[in-house]
Amino acid sequence: MEKLVITVAPTGSVPRKKDSPHVPVTPDEIAETAYLCEQAGASIIHVHCRDEDERPTSRFEIFRETVDKIRKRTKLIVMTSTSGIAGNTDADRAAPLKTKPEMGSLTTGTLNFAGRTPSVIYVNSVETVQFLAKTMLDLHIKPEIEAFDVGFIQQGRKLVDTGIVKEPAHFQLVMGVDGGVPATPDNLLHMRNQLPPTATYVVAGMSRMQLPMTTMAVLLGGHVRVGLEDNLYLKKGVLARNEELVARAHHLADDLQREVATPDEARRIMGLPART
Repeated sequence: MEKLVITVAPTGSVPRKKDSPHVPVTPDEIAETAYLCEQAGASIIHVHCRDEDERPTSRFEIFRETVDKIRKRTKLIVMTSTSGIAGNTDADRAAPLKTKPEMGSLTTGTLNFAGRTPSVIYVNSVETVQFLAKTMLDLHIKPEIEAFDVGFIQQGRKLVDTGIVKEPAHFQLVMGVDGGVPATPDNLLHMRNQLPPTATYVVAGMSRMQLPMTTMAVLLGGHVRVGLEDNLYLKKGVLARNEELVARAHHLADDLQREVATPDEARRIMGLPART
């Protein structure tokens, strides 16, 4: 098996300080978390940003400050979000890509986030997806195709077939969002089996399913994503820090005798140029 690539998603669009004091929301807090997570074994950071009121934002100046501070303190691969929750227009959503990250998130379908109050419709039209994918292609940014269900994978494969996404493609299999595919072993195997033969993939399990889905990904030869964006708890009743969730994934891989990749090794696995 390839060495295990650990992605950390430290902030997201939803959790606030009131939910956990460990959620990093300022550029300095996110950069400090990035440093600690790199020390614990992460090689990729999935970056969301917040405004002065902790609301999700796509503002370029906030992303630029955050990304610059991460790069100064770490060798992590930076992946910026193009979330439709943070930006209303296609141009808004593409703004973080102007920081020229090595990777960018690309969700290929629309989803009901049913477990939230009020509920949220995460809209990703065909036109929006193609716009974001073309922007990443032009800026030499590798997309991470986010698949919340099986149909999202098929839409991602269409992007590969048309050349908007270059091979080998990289997918994120998001397991357990209320409104998406449930986090079960059978569903994960089915999702994995729909991927292009040359693709790499990372598994993100939501909430209490983060640990079992991480375990399955390690065993199957996939890669893993952990962090407070997806799961606030280390165990029942115990709030986690991002670096603790990374360390747990690292220790799990050690126990299962799979080596963990450094950022430079992750670049090779993902087909990214070496960092200069």
